[in-house]
Amino acid sequence: MKRFLVASTLLKSFTCLLLAGGGLFAQDAKHPEKPLLWKVDGKGLERPSYLFGTIHLGAEEVTTLHPEARKAFESADAVYTEVPMDAASQLAAAPMMMRKDGQALNDALGEEISARLDEELKLINPALDSTAFQPLATWVVGMSLPLLPDQLAGRKALDIVLWEEAAAAGKKTGAIETLASQLAIFTEMAEEEQVIMLSETMRLLKEDREKDRNSVGDLTAAYVTGDVDKIEAQMQRSMKEMAESEHKDLGEKFMKRLLADRDVTMAATIAEILSKEPGSVHFFAAGAGHFSSKTSIRSHLEKAGYTVTRIGG
Repeated sequence: MKRFLVASTLLKSFTCLLLAGGGLFAQDAKHPEKPLLWKVDGKGLERPSYLFGTIHLGAEEVTTLHPEARKAFESADAVYTEVPMDAASQLAAAPMMMRKDGQALNDALGEEISARLDEELKLINPALDSTAFQPLATWVVGMSLPLLPDQLAGRKALDIVLWEEAAAAGKKTGAIETLASQLAIFTEMAEEEQVIMLSETMRLLKEDREKDRNSVGDLTAAYVTGDVDKIEAQMQRSMKEMAESEHKDLGEKFMKRLLADRDVTMAATIAEILSKEPGSVHFFAAGAGHFSSKTSIRSHLEKAGYTVTRIGG
């Protein structure tokens, strides 16, 4: 039963994070120094809408909105996250994260990588091993490992906290992407590629320990500064290290699908919503990387004729 609960918690948590304890926003906790917030107007909009950069983590200083972001959020008629965060959507995502090849996880990984995974899990929490992960697709395990400490502490990622508060306030809630389109980034990867990504994740976690470094903590600290360049540097670091390894082609392919390709489709969806409802205030929340990169959603909206202005930065 204990192992089943761990697996069930992982599935629910991972959906919220990737798509990626706590409660509504704390009002008295420390908030980011600057909000990752942009106002969108022009091109016939009757009222401004907003773009808001998130990270898929749940530290209190992350989930406590900067006053400017709070003001924009509360003014919004509708709140959109990357994918839908309601319970039904989370349940619908679970089958997409299960293995489809008839194998257990260890069969796909082989003895050496399976042993490394068990070692990594025990370093995260001595009570963990890979037993509960056996039905999961390899990519799920690879993407989950860096986030497990946050999840085992019971923290909800900023994205789901935004969704839940919006729903509780009676705001319209929606998504910029579908679950299927977002998870296709991973489900369409060959098994060999998924195993490489998991191995690289474990290598980088080990390297963090050896260098007394905490990449998740560093990303959180960068996010709290509100400095776009610092956030971009932290988000690119692990992929840069992969790009400089023997897996350069896979790293570049993955980053293109994860950011650049999705920036195009997400910007198109946002533009369509703005065009259809120019009199409503929309609050679009997506991972900070989608607003900080050279291919950002912001740049595509500007090319489409909208004016995008940083607030509080």
